[in-house]
Amino acid sequence: MPKKSRGLLNKSDFKSVKVCISDVLCFWATEANPDVVKNLLNSIEIIKNIVTGVVIFLPLVIGLSIGAIYGKKWDDPKYKNLKKPEYNPPSYVFGIVWTILYLAIGIIYSYALYDKRVSNTFSIPSTPVVSGTAITYFKDSTYWILPIMALLFNFLYIPTFFGENGLFNGFVVILFCLVLAIATLLQFYFQDNYDPNMKYYAIIALLPYIIWLSFASYLSFEIYRLNV
Repeated sequence: MPKKSRGLLNKSDFKSVKVCISDVLCFWATEANPDVVKNLLNSIEIIKNIVTGVVIFLPLVIGLSIGAIYGKKWDDPKYKNLKKPEYNPPSYVFGIVWTILYLAIGIIYSYALYDKRVSNTFSIPSTPVVSGTAITYFKDSTYWILPIMALLFNFLYIPTFFGENGLFNGFVVILFCLVLAIATLLQFYFQDNYDPNMKYYAIIALLPYIIWLSFASYLSFEIYRLNV
C-alpha cells in the first residue's frame, strides 16, 4: 500500500519521479537532473490547482447556467399558473439557496476527493518497475463516480421538470438526486480520507443539501399531486 505523506518533499533528492492526477493523467522523468524534476513537480502543482478550482466552481457555474437557461419558462402560463403547496418559498429564495449549496458542494468535493499518496517504486509503459518516488494527487476515478452521478441528477431536474410529463418525471429525478446525495455523504464519511476530520466536514457541507433536497422532494410531489 502506498504511504500517505503530509510533509513537503525535497525536490532536489529525486532522480526518478512519477506524478499522477488521480489514475487518469500521469507524468514521469527517469534518471533526471534536479531541474527537470523540479519543473515537472511545478507543472503538476499548477494542474492540481486548476483541478481544485474546477471542482469547486463547476457545480455553481453549471447549476446557475441551467437555471438561467430555463428561467423564462416560469413565465409560461402553463407553469406560472401551477397550483403550489402552502409552504412553497418565493422564487428568489431558490436562487440564494442553490448558490450557497452549489458552493458548499464544490468545496467539499474538492476536499473529499483530494488525496496525496507517495510510494518508492512505480511502473511506466517501457519499464515494469522503476525505483524512485511516485506521487498521486486526488483519489482514483472510482471514488468520483458516485459524487458525479449525484450532481448529474441534480442538473437533470430542471430540464426534466420542463419536459414532457415533467411534474412526475421531475419528482422521480429529485428522489434519485436525494438518494445519491445521501450515498455521497456516506462515501465521504466512511472512505479513507486524507484529512481525518473530513467526515465531519462532509456532514457540515452536505447535510443542509440533503435537508433542502428532502424539502424540494416534498414540494415536487405536492406540485404533481395538486396539478394532476
